[in-house]
Amino acid sequence: MVPRFLRPVTHLAPHWVRRAALGALEDIKSLPARAMDAERRAEPWSVLHHVGHGGYLATGRYLAGLLETYAGFDGTQNVLDIGCGTGRAAAGLDARLAAGGGHYLGFDVSASAIGYCRRRFAGEPHLSFAHLDIRHEDYNPRGSQEELQAVFPCADEDFDIALAASVFTHLTMPAVRRYLAETAMALVPGGRFVFTAFALEPGRDSSPKFPFQPFDETSMTVDPQAPLGAIGHRRAGLEAAIREAGFASFAFHRGAWAPGADYAGGQDLYVAVRA
Repeated sequence: MVPRFLRPVTHLAPHWVRRAALGALEDIKSLPARAMDAERRAEPWSVLHHVGHGGYLATGRYLAGLLETYAGFDGTQNVLDIGCGTGRAAAGLDARLAAGGGHYLGFDVSASAIGYCRRRFAGEPHLSFAHLDIRHEDYNPRGSQEELQAVFPCADEDFDIALAASVFTHLTMPAVRRYLAETAMALVPGGRFVFTAFALEPGRDSSPKFPFQPFDETSMTVDPQAPLGAIGHRRAGLEAAIREAGFASFAFHRGAWAPGADYAGGQDLYVAVRA
């Protein structure tokens, strides 16, 4: 969320400027930790691509753990990382994929984030990255394609596991449906899709940290002036979209963003299995 003292400025600026400003603020706050911790000094700067706080390598290990626990990742599978950003999941999966013979493809709408990934992981043949030039008001305002026209940069049935970490928290519900359908096509039959979202339920549709407000009939947002900064979707609608996309079953776990969490993550977690 935007600090109160910055709101008059950021609300007058384009959304991509607003997000860059938030990234710069995170960078300033991270300076003491970077000074003390060599691992933190190796992190990319958030002004390049701001996706929230948390250590880069620590988050990568956490995401790798999610795939191990909920998708059976052991390094031998092909993994698709939707909205890979600056490659946190790639960093966490790198060694296991190199040892196990699996392959990773990460893509993102941010050209600068993909450029960073290609530089950081140059010489790692099991890791590849692609830029998907989809228009997004925060991350790619000059994109050449609309979200509802998104076509993932991969072949059908080429991946055993797909990941979308904090991606659907920045997409409208029609775009979520499109991404779910594309993911189902990218997975082999029986492939698993692990993704996070804010799945809004009666009595669990707001919290002090995420004070969601009405946005449209399917979704709510923390900030109506910048709705894609943090957007939640009705759980019933999300689960209907999962089924419509071609997933045979799914498991749901409540995250710690609101009371009632049943796993350690901050956002709600889905594990969907392709038919």
